Amino acid sequence: MRLRQDPPSVTQSQPRSRKRKSPPSADALQPVPPPPPPSTMQHTLPPAHTLVPPAHLPGHPIPPPGYHYPPGDFPSTGLPPPHSLGPPPPTEDQRPQSQPSNGANTTNTMSAGTNRTLSQSKRAEQNRKAQRAFRERRDQHVKALESRSQLLDAALASADEANRRWEECRALVDQLRIENAALRAALSQSQMLGSGSSAAPGGNDENRSAGTTKAAEEPKE
Repeated sequence: MRLRQDPPSVTQSQPRSRKRKSPPSADALQPVPPPPPPSTMQHTLPPAHTLVPPAHLPGHPIPPPGYHYPPGDFPSTGLPPPHSLGPPPPTEDQRPQSQPSNGANTTNTMSAGTNRTLSQSKRAEQNRKAQRAFRERRDQHVKALESRSQLLDAALASADEANRRWEECRALVDQLRIENAALRAALSQSQMLGSGSSAAPGGNDENRSAGTTKAAEEPKE
């Protein structure tokens, strides 16, 4: 059970020795000692990240998993040699590429500055247009209010004139009513006087006609 839990031991392949015709000795018949504990194995092997060379270094392919590194490639401390850690010196092909990159950066900076200037000019133009439109709308609104005020003043003036005429007409109607009542009273009085004077002359005529008839009848007798 203990052998299954322990990690497999790393043993180097030993060269096969020639078979001996003599019988095996007592040392050969002794059992194989157990592998050391995993703690000692971890101290003997270098860390995993130090065994992998950088990806940009040519000529150092990444070994497949399970590959046994020879002891001469790395020192006993587990770190690669210092010349393998630093980046390679720039070559002649790489040096000219830095100059175009600087030119590209300068071009990008200039284009960014021009774009910023254009954006600021566009924003200022938009602000001017917005202010102009606001002033136009304000002037139109003020003109509309002035026209409405003029119309209201004219309506108030016409209303005052109509009220004045209505007062004059009402006074005229009252005067005409008074004159009409006076004329009716005078007409009724004149009618009463005319009916009384016409009744008196009619009685005298009747008396005269009766006297004449009597005088005519007397000689006949």
